[in-house]
Amino acid sequence: MLAIDPAARSSMWDDLQRGRPTEIGELQGAVLALAEKAGTPAPLLNSVTALVRAAEVARLGSPGLAPEQVAASPDGSRSA
Repeated sequence: MLAIDPAARSSMWDDLQRGRPTEIGELQGAVLALAEKAGTPAPLLNSVTALVRAAEVARLGSPGLAPEQVAASPDGSRSA
């Protein structure tokens, strides 16, 4: 396993911190298009995309959500 620097951040995190648009549409959008074409639901990907879009609009930086919060958002809810 590779060790990840706890201070490492993604380019999208940096974009959110600086109030810039992210590349969420290009990254998640391509995967969502493939899922839709295959008829495969992708609620968690929809959730992540919606949350990043909301953070872009809010311009308050990264919301710092825990995985449980992302999964519990309306587009990412999963049945047990």
